[in-house]
Amino acid sequence: MADTVVADAAAYHSNWRDRPRACQYCNKSKTKCIWPSDPGAGSCQRCMRLGRKCVLPEQGERRRRGPSTRVGALEEKIDGIMHLLNASRQIQQQSQNHDQAQQAQQQSPASTQQSQSSPDNNQLPPLLYPTVEGGIERGGTTPPPPQVPISSLTHDNHHIGSSPAPFLDYIEIVPGLRVSFDEAERLLELYRTHYSPIFPFVPIPRNISARDFLERQPFLFRTILQVVAPQNAAVQRDIGRWFREYVADHVVVDQEKRLELLQALIVFIGWGNFHFYIEARVTSLLQLAVGLVIELGLNKPPKVPSHIPNNLVDEARRVTGLRARPPHTLEDMRALLGCFYISSLVAALFRHVYMFPYSNYISTCCAVLENEQEFESDDMLVALVQIQRVMCRICSTMPIAEADDGPAEFTGSSYMAISCMRGELESVRRDTPRDIQAHWLFNTCYSGALFRLYEPVIYMRPFSGYTEGCRRTESLWCCLDAARSFFEAYHAIPVEELAYLPFSAYSQFSFSIVTATRLLFLNDSDWNVQLARANLDFHKICSRLSDSCDQADRVAAAEEWRRNRKFIDDVRSVMASQRDKLRWIGSWYLSKLLPANSDEPQQQPPGLNSNQNGNYNNNGMEVDGGTIGVEIQQMFSPGADFDAEWWQAVLDDMYNFGGGPGNFTT
Repeated sequence: MADTVVADAAAYHSNWRDRPRACQYCNKSKTKCIWPSDPGAGSCQRCMRLGRKCVLPEQGERRRRGPSTRVGALEEKIDGIMHLLNASRQIQQQSQNHDQAQQAQQQSPASTQQSQSSPDNNQLPPLLYPTVEGGIERGGTTPPPPQVPISSLTHDNHHIGSSPAPFLDYIEIVPGLRVSFDEAERLLELYRTHYSPIFPFVPIPRNISARDFLERQPFLFRTILQVVAPQNAAVQRDIGRWFREYVADHVVVDQEKRLELLQALIVFIGWGNFHFYIEARVTSLLQLAVGLVIELGLNKPPKVPSHIPNNLVDEARRVTGLRARPPHTLEDMRALLGCFYISSLVAALFRHVYMFPYSNYISTCCAVLENEQEFESDDMLVALVQIQRVMCRICSTMPIAEADDGPAEFTGSSYMAISCMRGELESVRRDTPRDIQAHWLFNTCYSGALFRLYEPVIYMRPFSGYTEGCRRTESLWCCLDAARSFFEAYHAIPVEELAYLPFSAYSQFSFSIVTATRLLFLNDSDWNVQLARANLDFHKICSRLSDSCDQADRVAAAEEWRRNRKFIDDVRSVMASQRDKLRWIGSWYLSKLLPANSDEPQQQPPGLNSNQNGNYNNNGMEVDGGTIGVEIQQMFSPGADFDAEWWQAVLDDMYNFGGGPGNFTT
């Protein structure tokens, strides 16, 4: 009987070794193949999910090993050495644990109670702010030890492992960032109340729990949690890499077409860690989102059978058994509008990508969402999309000429087009509900669109006629007034919300800062720059906004334990960086207003070196193969405390669409 059992075990072991590790499709895709039972008994999880036939690859005869060589003897020696090393480490660790236990017994109960009742207030729960001391190693392959829920966590490391909870009570977003389901419910509610109303393209129903959401849309669920959950700068970088790897694997490699992937891209881009200018590396994610919209067929209405006799498409559909696309849901429509909003805004402000075209079907989606009123935030969504509709008309009607083509000419038709599009913007404002009109987000986007409407006039050359020159002066003054309105609207944003804005608000802000400096240094016969500087106190604006950023950074630091605070690196937060940049820009603006014949020597800006002739230079900063002028060098050389990517983005934008420093003066 024993011989039979041994023979069966040996046969099973031999069969297990001869079985393939993965099916034919997973082996070709280089992905892990997971069978619910024995290999070959049924389809693997991947083939079952994709609806493919799971086929095992053919196995050839295994080559027998030859006689053993000296390699086996060497391996045995190495194993023996490693065994001795592990044994010595275990003995040393046991002795240390014994010494610590004796010291803990000698400690008085009063001192133990005092150490447990006075935790460090600046330390965050290790579940959401992982450190090695807290028992979580970021980026490791081994799972962290079980911990108690966040609601019962204290900041003392004694209590972290005292009441272990099952692993299923936690959600791992990335290795090193895990939250309990109770904390996930709180984060989802925070997303519903503070995040979704001001970026309403991916709302969450209130009747869905965290467990149901995780089961239905796990990737979107984790993406939303990483937007809201507290985390340090290192974890934020790991999350960004994890997100891009997941999207690349499923969209590019596996060619999946799911609404969940599109919604996750919209959430990640909309709430990404982008300060001042949207970073160029986000362009690839934005193009993937546009591609998903097209492949899912969301950019046009579903096909309806035409019932035309002898129609080729209907006949092919009948023969092949294919069905027409189902009607689009409200989620599909919001995803389409979200992709249109992001791409059109980036194209209108920064010219990074081609503009997503506005169509009649987008108007239909807005009308459907406005009539259904599934969420309260749909009114804000429709208002934002309507503003972007006018922005698309502005970009197509008055495109900014390239630097090589020379500036366009301001004519009577240009003035009429600007007047008509301003009327459209005012019509959008009148048709918007009053509660949306009073919201700070709508005022910011509306004034930013008005500023963008008049921006092309800066780069146009005056017409020879007297009337056209007066109209261009009027348009430039309207541009200055729109800039003032935008800065007032941005300053009216509550300090509690300033550190948690979507990328659209930051994009409008960065565009307005750069365009205002161009307007205040415009050298043109139709423009009085001294009068413009007197009516727009740019230094005061920078000072007020920098103070607001400083207050917002303090609020975000105080709220860091309950919601995500955006960081640039391990030291600086986004709000602190914006505060410093605004202070430097204000100081730079004042230095440009000093009279040229002033007896006081001008202070050399940080980061610049002076040559023998007294001129400033900045080594290594060139654009299009040429060295930048002195004033531009001084502006874009604030020192090592500022990130170079932001300055390079501003510099590229100014030279590509502003005609270079030759059109401006101090």
